[in-house]
Amino acid sequence: MAKKIYISPSNQEANLYATGGTNEKEQCYKIARACYNFLKEQGFSVKCTYNENMYERVRESNLFNADIHLAIHTNATVKHNVTGGTQILLYSLTGERKKVGQAVLDRLGPVTPGSSAERLIEKPSFYEINSATGITIYCECEFHDTKEGSDFIINNTKKIGELIAKGICDYYGIKITENKNEIIENNILYIIQAGAFKNKNNAEKQLEKIKKAGFDAVIVKKEN
Repeated sequence: MAKKIYISPSNQEANLYATGGTNEKEQCYKIARACYNFLKEQGFSVKCTYNENMYERVRESNLFNADIHLAIHTNATVKHNVTGGTQILLYSLTGERKKVGQAVLDRLGPVTPGSSAERLIEKPSFYEINSATGITIYCECEFHDTKEGSDFIINNTKKIGELIAKGICDYYGIKITENKNEIIENNILYIIQAGAFKNKNNAEKQLEKIKKAGFDAVIVKKEN
């Protein structure tokens, strides 16, 4: 039987972004749609709600008998004193909760621009985390109150949603099927280059980030 994922995107339209004249609700709905589509393609049973009532969302999730309750949010800090990063909030940092949280963080964390706040966080006081019967992953995708974070989210909602979905696939050991980044047409190969480095260590670090994000990549040495 297919695993059931219930997606609950933030409805907080009062949380304004630093750029773009947009808000948390609008962007999280876009992320949720991308996540929903990707999970469906991989064979999951998925329900995505746009119900404004948090308590109704949890009730729907429990009636759906979700294995994972996925809350999608973007983050902010009153003091504006962090450079950003992905945070995954969980009921506890143990067992299967930690495993699935880490799987999502491993996919999304290397791609989001910030890093100072990047970690798993124990947060049992949040209603969606303590009341959903499925394992709740409360994903704070990046900080929207910085220009860098705000711009990144706005320009990458599809990528963010798909990376969250890939983390869930990783947790369940599901081999991901998707279109490759190379397009072969009339015997012509189009190659996407991610960067060039004089320092081999820097190249290897970038390669690791790309692979964690779910893309195929190799280092090609070129003599000057």
